[in-house]
Amino acid sequence: MSETKPLHGIRVLDLTRVIVGPTATMLLGDMGAEIIKLEPRAGDDTRYMQQGDDPDACPYFLAVNRNKRGMVLDLTRAEGLAVFRDLAARADVLVHNFRPGIVERLKIAYDDVRAVAPRIVYCAISAFGDSGPYAGRPGTDVVFQAMGGLMSITGEPGGRPYRAGAPIVDVAAGVSAAFAILAALIRRMNTGEGDYISGSLFDQAVFLQSPLFTWSAQERSNPPRVGNHSPLVLVLDLETADGTVIVSIPGGKFWRLFCTVIGMPALIADDRFRTAKGRLRNQAAVMALAGPPFRAETTKIWVDRLVAAGVPCGPVQFYDEVLSDPQLACNGTFLSMERASAEASRVVNFPFRLRHAPIGIERSAPTLGRDTDAILVELGYDEAKIAALRRTGVITPEFATET
Repeated sequence: MSETKPLHGIRVLDLTRVIVGPTATMLLGDMGAEIIKLEPRAGDDTRYMQQGDDPDACPYFLAVNRNKRGMVLDLTRAEGLAVFRDLAARADVLVHNFRPGIVERLKIAYDDVRAVAPRIVYCAISAFGDSGPYAGRPGTDVVFQAMGGLMSITGEPGGRPYRAGAPIVDVAAGVSAAFAILAALIRRMNTGEGDYISGSLFDQAVFLQSPLFTWSAQERSNPPRVGNHSPLVLVLDLETADGTVIVSIPGGKFWRLFCTVIGMPALIADDRFRTAKGRLRNQAAVMALAGPPFRAETTKIWVDRLVAAGVPCGPVQFYDEVLSDPQLACNGTFLSMERASAEASRVVNFPFRLRHAPIGIERSAPTLGRDTDAILVELGYDEAKIAALRRTGVITPEFATET
């Protein structure tokens, strides 16, 4: 059986920064593509997020930049633009997440790149879209959660809106971008043509809530803010003697199993709970009835009972518990990433595996400019030309002193 990675031979120019774009290119790198991460002299902004004194060691940067070669290149200089064109001429894919207008000013827009790489797959990730009333706005994950409706449904009933605790829009948009790039590469195999891909994080925030938006349009109503519960199926968050258990009851079968497990089979015949709508309407009553027995025993006892009966449930786990979860250990979810002169970092593996093609970590996230000289040598640059570029600062790292 071949051990060749699925995207072996694909070259990607990565001009992205922060979370969304680097997630997309990291996934392509996990699948075997050669990723060249181009950073400005000060590096990706993510290097400065809670990094302490070492911009090469920021966990936010390390988490989404594995399997990449790192190169410093000042694209605002004519010499830097010339190097970029040499790189682009050999690339299959280019990914960036600049605001609209910036790539045009830098002369690295789609038409500029296509002039040297006619078959390029060019992916532009933006905050709100290429055009339209919001096109020029900056944005971050929490802004998209707010404007896309996600915060309006997150939080306690009658309370303030809340953001999700993780940058879910950024990460999901990175996955979507990688999917679109793969689709464009398959199309190029069939037609010989490259493509221009555009996508926005605003759209991604909305896409994450597809079922609720369809419901909202049909019902002509806004979904309620329901805390840990759901407007679609009965979800219970039940305190135990030492934690919290989440129980999901998607239908009558699971309701009957739940009632039996908690020792209240009479609830099965209770008119308030006969239908899914009735159970949702009377959720507070279910919580009040189930609360006392759950508080009397531990999380493990209740999870074991419910799992044995086939009821979907799980404990609310903190990060240290997730990091040591035995199922995730079996799945190979967390990987150790070795770093030069530093303790290994734990990063999260791609959640799907290919049985007959290896994926995973072959190289750690790059220190700033780690592979610049090697990449230039591969382009045919001699020592004198590389030294000249370094002398003028075009390829010279220079960490920011203020962020």
